[in-house]
Amino acid sequence: MGEEYRLSKSKKNLGYSLIELLVILLIIGILCSILLVSFFYVQEKQNEKKAYLELSALEVGITSYFREFGDFPNCPEGVCTPGECLFLSMVGFHNAKGGLEIPPQRSSLPVGLFGFDPVVFDVAEIPDFSHSDGNSLKVWVSNILAKDPSFLDPWGNEYQYEYPRKDRVGGYKIFSLGPNGETGGKFSEDDIFPL
Repeated sequence: MGEEYRLSKSKKNLGYSLIELLVILLIIGILCSILLVSFFYVQEKQNEKKAYLELSALEVGITSYFREFGDFPNCPEGVCTPGECLFLSMVGFHNAKGGLEIPPQRSSLPVGLFGFDPVVFDVAEIPDFSHSDGNSLKVWVSNILAKDPSFLDPWGNEYQYEYPRKDRVGGYKIFSLGPNGETGGKFSEDDIFPL
């Protein structure tokens, strides 16, 4: 009888109890949630660093444009949105007077940073247009780039460019709307401005 008791006791200890399995699953769940939260935190910090880097590059491009043409990128005809104006100016399609430049002049940005290559702009394929009908150029640029003709931040929002500034301060203003994609009031807390 003593031997049977030992055999039955040893067979009982071969498996895990339901409580032990639940505790193990709970620990694994806690570790996975910590890992997931850490991943999103690191991803958000990387997006912020990328936005600062791109804003700095845009500032360098705008400064270079100003040195070359004596004015900041603008579209006096009002055909382009500020983001399109900035993009077309940095790529080389806007000249100092805000008019369209064909063929495009030299880009004032490190083009690889924003994922476009000026080599894809084949001058022979540029559509006929006038500045009052800039939409044909925007459509052509969009087709070439496979995206809208504007600079997008890491969250997919267009970088905000103001010239002339709405607050009537001299110069230009450029910033990212941040992760929430909105600005003004309580939404301005996560806006990202160049350093």
